[in-house]
Amino acid sequence: MSTPYQDATLPIEERVQDLLSRMTLAEKIGQLCQTPMLEFEANREAYLEGVRQGRWGSRILADTAWAGNAPGLTVDPSTLNEIQRVAVEESRLGIPLIVARDVIYGQQTVLPIPLAQAASWNPQLVQEAYRGIAREAASLGIHWTFAPMLDIVRDPRWGRVIESSGEDPYLSSQFARAVVNGFQGESLSDAESLLACAKHFVGYGAAEGGRDYDTTEITDNTLHNVYLPPFKAALEAGVGSLMSGFNDLGGEPVSGSRRLIRGWLKESQGFDGLVVSDWGSISDLAYFGVSRDAAGAAAMALKAGVDMAMTNEAYEDHLANLLDAGDIDIEAINDSVCRVLRAKFRVGLFESPYVDEQRHLDVMRREDHVAMAQHLAEQSMVLLKNRQQTLPLVRTGLKVAVIGPHAHSKRQHLGSWCLDGKAEDVTSIYEGLIAAAPELEILTEPADFSDDMVECARRADVVILCVGESHRRTGEARNIAELALPAGQEQLITAIGKTGKPLVVVQCGGRPIPSPAAEQYADALLFAWQAGTETGHAVARILLGYVSPSGRLPITMPRTTGQVPIYYGRKPIGKMRDFQDYQPYKDESAEPLYPFGFGLTYSQFSYKNLHLSHQQLDSSENLSVTFELTNEGAVTATEVAQCYVRLPVAETTRPTRELKDFARITLKPGETRTITLQISPEKRTYFALGKQQDFDGQLEVFVGGDCNAKLQGLCELPPGREWHAPGQTGCADHWL
Repeated sequence: MSTPYQDATLPIEERVQDLLSRMTLAEKIGQLCQTPMLEFEANREAYLEGVRQGRWGSRILADTAWAGNAPGLTVDPSTLNEIQRVAVEESRLGIPLIVARDVIYGQQTVLPIPLAQAASWNPQLVQEAYRGIAREAASLGIHWTFAPMLDIVRDPRWGRVIESSGEDPYLSSQFARAVVNGFQGESLSDAESLLACAKHFVGYGAAEGGRDYDTTEITDNTLHNVYLPPFKAALEAGVGSLMSGFNDLGGEPVSGSRRLIRGWLKESQGFDGLVVSDWGSISDLAYFGVSRDAAGAAAMALKAGVDMAMTNEAYEDHLANLLDAGDIDIEAINDSVCRVLRAKFRVGLFESPYVDEQRHLDVMRREDHVAMAQHLAEQSMVLLKNRQQTLPLVRTGLKVAVIGPHAHSKRQHLGSWCLDGKAEDVTSIYEGLIAAAPELEILTEPADFSDDMVECARRADVVILCVGESHRRTGEARNIAELALPAGQEQLITAIGKTGKPLVVVQCGGRPIPSPAAEQYADALLFAWQAGTETGHAVARILLGYVSPSGRLPITMPRTTGQVPIYYGRKPIGKMRDFQDYQPYKDESAEPLYPFGFGLTYSQFSYKNLHLSHQQLDSSENLSVTFELTNEGAVTATEVAQCYVRLPVAETTRPTRELKDFARITLKPGETRTITLQISPEKRTYFALGKQQDFDGQLEVFVGGDCNAKLQGLCELPPGREWHAPGQTGCADHWL
């Protein structure tokens, strides 16, 4: 006989409440516990008995917090069905497990790392690419992914910069929406969708010194204006879950922060989804010294609003005793259980708990998935130098040397947070060039001896030197103290450069790393990132001119490590009215090597005739920014037009430039098009003095091809309106 919670025609909230009313305390606590993969592998029968008893609500398909650094455990649909069958058919209430996996930027088809994706400045393409990734993962029986990572990163020494969208809150917000929509699709109950998880809430990317897990110090002003906007964007996109971070934020560990999770996120923002801890971050509360022991840490996390413990012991071992002792109340447990159940109903688990065990065979690396991954890789790569039009290469009559540590590499292009990609599916740069230009004579040497590579370069007409980081030097807990290429690569670039042959450096990696040797010797420099399974094809098509490069930096490229933190959206500094020729450093320029938003094409673009729709703007109106864009070159190319603003006078100090809109525009040679970008009322707010403020007074507008945009306009804004939180008066973000 069916029960109301099994009736799919009833509203989800009715089903949640009916199921909650039938649960024992042990079953409720079980829903808040996520077990790692190793518990099943270690003792199969004991694990299945725990599932039968309803001890766990979720399973994470990983056996360590550093799964991205040590992939190896594969996903087996038949095993997942076996476990799910016990949960659904043999447990008292038949509640399915929600299965989670770190599907960060690829399943078997692997996209470029998220930082590279942001370099595409194409959120729509990213959204479409993630539909394919979701389809592949879901075909294996995965329901939930721990992405996107929305941490703003302004110190590229941090290894997890690869998972971010860079330094800018607006650009990151656009990709937050894109990835959430890509994973979740039009309906979470769709068999090809995954529940997304916005992480790490909040401020984890500001770890001091670029040292993973280190403390963070962020003012309320910066928290609201820089670090929270991508999370707001994810919430607006309907993200179903969030993950609380490892970090101590100004003395308050986030996974124990009631004001941030229960206050800002759940009450002020109205989030009704699920909050899961990062691996072990609840237990870390005792390590931080803000609770006496593991039991106290569990109580603090539940009160803060962490609904599910990754991993299970943090809640499984303590919640019942804490309730008996009066240290927590049943309402907090019930609220978290409802959020877990709500997620399961939304995903459609009660209607479709099992996966077709053969479906993945027709889904993995589907032709359209692979094509989308290549298209995104092409748009992600950033051309930083191109002296005397060295690129694109002539496709006939050339001897081309393809050498260097990444000429033949494969696994490295998958990046460090890739659990299921296969090295054999990766096209190397050498293979990509062979496939794209069979008419060229391509020379190569294995990456074993530099003298062999130098000799190979001497025999060639042009050299493609592939350098950069491997996946072993980027990712979680893989930080570097100096922003420099791995040992020996500067010397290799110098040695090849001294041959005098035209030199194209292709730099692969997960972070912006300056290369003095490449600046001195390279005629062209292509920043290719860790671009996934289709790396070789994408590099070849750009170098050979089948496509014009269109990537733009989503993060500033410093000259030296000593400039860090370096980012474009800086505030005015003191004493400048008296000290106009002040130079921050005596031994180095303060300017970046390459600015935010920068990237070259195989053409040139001009901006002119800027027009603002209003000289005086009402607070409720859009400001339309119109200008003419012309392709002045000889080839079809794509420009990323960027619109920045500056508020000269405000309630608090403001950045000298803030990105507010952008557009990718493809023009034929000589073509001129009128382009309009928008600055909506929502884009004209900022946090100051405890609340959201409207821009008012003068607003300076800049349009161009990077953050140093020169074309300028000015309009007047009226005094701002008063902002209020839902159901509140006064401060819109009253919890902070």
